[in-house]
Amino acid sequence: MFCAVFWNIGGKTPRDGIVRLISALQRQEDADVIALAECSEGVIGSVLQALNSGGSANFSVVSTTSRVRVVARRTISFALEVDRHEYYSILKLWRGNDLQLLLAPVHMVSRLEKESSHIDRELERFAEAIRLVELATGHAQTIVLGDLNAHPFSDGVTSSVGLHGVMSRVVANRIERQASHRRYPFFFNPMWQFFGDGTTRPAGTYYREPGGDHTAYYWHLFDQALLRPSLIPFYQDDSACIVTTVAGTSLAGTDWAPDRAIGSDHYPIRIRLTC
Repeated sequence: MFCAVFWNIGGKTPRDGIVRLISALQRQEDADVIALAECSEGVIGSVLQALNSGGSANFSVVSTTSRVRVVARRTISFALEVDRHEYYSILKLWRGNDLQLLLAPVHMVSRLEKESSHIDRELERFAEAIRLVELATGHAQTIVLGDLNAHPFSDGVTSSVGLHGVMSRVVANRIERQASHRRYPFFFNPMWQFFGDGTTRPAGTYYREPGGDHTAYYWHLFDQALLRPSLIPFYQDDSACIVTTVAGTSLAGTDWAPDRAIGSDHYPIRIRLTC
């Protein structure tokens, strides 16, 4: 079993109670890897101390040079950053004799700073970097996890030159498709299932009142987990999850919107595989 969680904690400090929530999130989800965005060195140090309370050394910080902070349990025998950008890291994860994974934690540039078209181009570069690492590594057992600052339907997430994420496992299992005489690999994007009002979960991971804008989604699924088709056999219907409650504490405020006073303005997400 492999489990990873991601949370954009919105710049919270240890005084805000976020460390308790992160350590409780790890225990609740039994996470092997915790990836955090907008996370200070003070928070990551306090998280490590909380996870290793009682003198244990079960968790360690994975050295990354991007703006995503990563902590791994010793079930991960070795983790190495093999490519990076300010917005993402690409990590090789070894788990003893078990399946080797590539994990790409990401916190893409904010939509408050750049237009969506700029973010789409950055996602295309991110996707290209992943393909190159997969080629060099010799496998595509890859998980993308993080805040893309884009929707599952955004060009940078769906286009062939981007992450090429599709909502259907059946389609993703075709492995790749041809566009303009070139072959492009798929990602399976299970986050599509959370759109709309048909589940007991919120309709996204981030909520924003639109003000006077003519186009308004209200709910946004910026925080996403995507899998290469080789990992679909290890995926179950409840593998992907938007986490709304941690250790009995609801992270939700009015109308299901994330309550920043309690946690963050983003919900955490979890991906669990049976490998």
